[in-house]
Amino acid sequence: MSGASASLTEGSAIIPFSNPNEVFYNPVQQFNRDLSVTAIRAWSETRSKKIVAKSHHRHQLLDQNSELSQENLTKCDTTHDFEKNCSEKTDSTSADNIAGFTILEALSATGLRSIRYAKELPNVKRILANDLLENAVKTIEKNVNYNNVSDIVIPNKGDANAVMHMNKFHYDVIDLDPYGSAAPFLDAAVQSVSKDGLLCITCTDSAVLAGNAYPEKCFSNYGGSSLRSNFCHEQAVRHLLYAIAASAAKYGRAIKPLLSLSIDFYFRVFVQIKAKPVLVKNLQSQSLLIYHCSGCGSFAEQPLGKTSPGRLPGTTKFSNASGPPVSANCEHCGYVHHVGGPLWGGPLHDAEFLKKMRAIAEDLDPEVYGTKRRILGMLALADEELPDVPFYFVLSQICSVLRSQSPPQNIFVSALLNAGYRVSGSHAKSNAIKTNAPWSFVWDVLRSWIKDHPVKLENISKTSAGAAILEKTPTAEVDFTFRPDSEFASKKEGYTRYQMNPTENWGPKSKPGKRTIAEVDSKS
Repeated sequence: MSGASASLTEGSAIIPFSNPNEVFYNPVQQFNRDLSVTAIRAWSETRSKKIVAKSHHRHQLLDQNSELSQENLTKCDTTHDFEKNCSEKTDSTSADNIAGFTILEALSATGLRSIRYAKELPNVKRILANDLLENAVKTIEKNVNYNNVSDIVIPNKGDANAVMHMNKFHYDVIDLDPYGSAAPFLDAAVQSVSKDGLLCITCTDSAVLAGNAYPEKCFSNYGGSSLRSNFCHEQAVRHLLYAIAASAAKYGRAIKPLLSLSIDFYFRVFVQIKAKPVLVKNLQSQSLLIYHCSGCGSFAEQPLGKTSPGRLPGTTKFSNASGPPVSANCEHCGYVHHVGGPLWGGPLHDAEFLKKMRAIAEDLDPEVYGTKRRILGMLALADEELPDVPFYFVLSQICSVLRSQSPPQNIFVSALLNAGYRVSGSHAKSNAIKTNAPWSFVWDVLRSWIKDHPVKLENISKTSAGAAILEKTPTAEVDFTFRPDSEFASKKEGYTRYQMNPTENWGPKSKPGKRTIAEVDSKS
């Protein structure tokens, strides 16, 4: 490119620049983009199989009816609305032709993400790389031409919400990666994505989503109050999913989370939109409040609704849940509860989707996908998480309540497994534990541990939560016999599971307009 004196390469894309101030780029966010390519590939391959199977079935039905005209044989599959692309499908039996899909990158900046999608994803028909700033669109145009993807990537200047509202049900994949919160774009996105389409959404406002400093801001942005807690990163993901689900429900649409992650300083979710109003009825029972003890940190979930079999076979009865699950004061330590939510109470991930992603990730070229090992590790962690257990605790942190030495994690997990409970780790935090064991048993395990590993009672205030818990004697038998399955599979397989800080002062960096190649930024 004329005037370009240097370039940066990520994946299959090359971004040229003549001045370091031209390029807004954060290398830490390569993981986000590598992961997104893998996720969209998994979604598109699953979608392709379904579309081709539907097409073949449709043609078989048409062939059986001699009264149907040849014109009907060449109509677009009604499951997906490709608008202009429909008229271009001359070969209705071609899998590539039938399964082609469109992408909107609503906040594109340099176009790097769109260029990578164009060069690395099969069957992409069209990508709209949109940005509100004229200079950004000019940069996108230069980068698109430099990478020879102008036949797929269309630079566009426009307000992201306006672009989405003008193209309802037109884009099969919508990628939102704003600086800060994605909340202002959710309402347009859930309307604009096609049936069974994919939303790829990033939020970087962790102070709002994962803290307690701005519960009113979390409520106004995402529809739920945040809590100060050890499980704050999973709480943040569930707030985001709830906001997406609530936005979609207004338009008779439901969500199916495929992969929902807390990563570094941001949150990234991949959500399929289901255009089935009957599924929207499940949102009440998929939503919950969280009661969190201000003293010992124990918590309890309160679903907002419940489902049961209806009177007629195959029907469902929807009703309000009963509650609350706790009293005003914690049964374990006597401290008061704080209430958070509502937030998403359903699964964070889809098992089949994770299986597909892991298979694709295994075959990635590490020279192109520099974060391959971390992708595999993160997917392994997500895959082993208990799908029906919201939230986690960190063993060292609950031991600090008792001023106790922390037992080895595998010994503690063995005690839970020996009692018949299920246990897993969490992708959101190292040393986190998810379990369906009640808090009464968790505290019994630690009380039993302390019998052989005494604490110094003089270090524990008599009015503390720890003192109240230790006053009680264990009521359950605890077996600390080691179990081989107490070692989580992702750890035994040696994956890169949790990211260390890669650079000094890393994070989302400064806002657009203040970013340079030296002071890298998350919006690329």
